Amino acid sequence: MALFNKKQRLWLKVLCLVYALLFFYCQYRSARDPTSYFFQPEEGYRPRYSVTRIQESLRFLSSSKHLSVRPASLSTDPSLCVGIVTTKRPLAQNLNTTVGSLLDNLSQEQRSDIAVHVLFAHVISSAHPDFGQPWVSQFVDRAFTYEQLGAPIPTLKKLEHERRISEKSLLDYRLTLESCYNQTNSSWILMLEDDVVAQRHWYERTAQALQTVYKWEKQGKIRRWLYLRLFYTEKFLGWNVEDWPVYLAWSIFAISTTAVLGICARQQVHSWQGVLANSFLVVVCFIGVPLGILIYFLAGRMTVQPMRPGVHLMNRHGCCSQALLFPRELVPLVSSYLDWKRCASPGPVDSVMEMLGDQGGLDRLAISPSLMQHVGAASYKENRPSYQWEGMYSVHGAHGVWNVEFEGQS
Repeated sequence: MALFNKKQRLWLKVLCLVYALLFFYCQYRSARDPTSYFFQPEEGYRPRYSVTRIQESLRFLSSSKHLSVRPASLSTDPSLCVGIVTTKRPLAQNLNTTVGSLLDNLSQEQRSDIAVHVLFAHVISSAHPDFGQPWVSQFVDRAFTYEQLGAPIPTLKKLEHERRISEKSLLDYRLTLESCYNQTNSSWILMLEDDVVAQRHWYERTAQALQTVYKWEKQGKIRRWLYLRLFYTEKFLGWNVEDWPVYLAWSIFAISTTAVLGICARQQVHSWQGVLANSFLVVVCFIGVPLGILIYFLAGRMTVQPMRPGVHLMNRHGCCSQALLFPRELVPLVSSYLDWKRCASPGPVDSVMEMLGDQGGLDRLAISPSLMQHVGAASYKENRPSYQWEGMYSVHGAHGVWNVEFEGQS
C-alpha cells in the first residue's frame, strides 16, 4: 500500500518545485549579502557607487571653479568638526578622495558650517605623501602635526619605531578628537579614517538623522548615546549564535502553526480531507517546514530582514571606526577613556568604543543606508612585513570592511 495517495504526491512534488525555485532565487538575490550562504565575493565587493564618488571627488579637487570654496579656518562656530587621522598607507593614499567627497556637494552655507581637521600622524610629517600638498591648505581648515599639538614626541617615536599600532592609534584618535573639541565650539565631532568616501548627500542625511535622535531622546526611546555611526559593515549583522533561543522559538512556532492550520483545514474543508492526513502533515511539518526555515536562514539576514532607511539602535555587532559622530558633551569622557585604555590594555579604536558604551550604559546608533564607504586597499594596522593588492578590485574594503548597500545608492 502506497504511503501517499495521488493528490498527496502531487502536492509534495509542488513543494519540491517551490523549494528548488526558492533555492535558485536566493542564489541570485543573496549574491551581495555577506550574511548569506549564497554570498559571492566578486559581486558583493564589486564597487559601483564608490567608483563614481571617487571620480567626482578628484574632479572637484582639481577643478578651478571650486577655488572659491575656502575653508572657514578662522571660525570657531561651525556646528560640525570633522577630524581625520591620516598616515602613509602601504599601497595607495586616499586622503584626497576622503576630503573631496566630503566637500564636493556642499553649498557655501553648508561648507561654512563644517571645520575639517587633519592630523598627519607621523613623527616626521614629510613621510606622508600628502603633507604640504597645495590642495590640503586649500580645502582643509586645520592640517596639523604632533609638534603643533605639543604631543609627547619621545613616546610617539617609540610607538612608531616598535610598531605598536593599537597604542598609537588610540593616541592619534584622542589628539584629533581633542583638536576639534578645543579649537572649535562644534556641537558634533565626526571622526573619519582617511580611506573613506562620502555619499553625495551625507550632510543633509546626517542632519535628518540627528533630528530623529533628538525626537527619540525627548520620547525616552533611547538612553544617553555615545555615537552615531555613519559607516558599518553588514557581515557582522547576520544570524548571531547568541540569539539561538529566539530562532528556535520562531521555528517551533512556524512548525506548530503549520500543524494547527493543516488540522483546521482538514476539519473545515471537505476537499482537503484526502490530502491532509496525519502522515502527510508529519512530512510537511517535520521535513517541509524545516527545509523552508533552512532556506530562510541560508538566504541571509540582510536579504530577509533588511534594515529600513533611517536611524537604528546598534549596541551589538557594529563595525568599524571608519565614521563615528560624537556629541560634544561626550568628548571629555571618550578622550579620558581612550587615554586610559592606551595605557592599560590597548586595542582597536572600535573595540574600545564598544567597551566604553557597554560599561557606561550608552546607546550606539547607526544610519542606514551607510553614508560612508571604506575604500582602502590595505590597512597599515595589520603590521605585515609586506603588502600586495588583494581581491579582484583596486577599490575594496581592507579586510572585507565594506558596506554593500552603499554601492546601490545614487
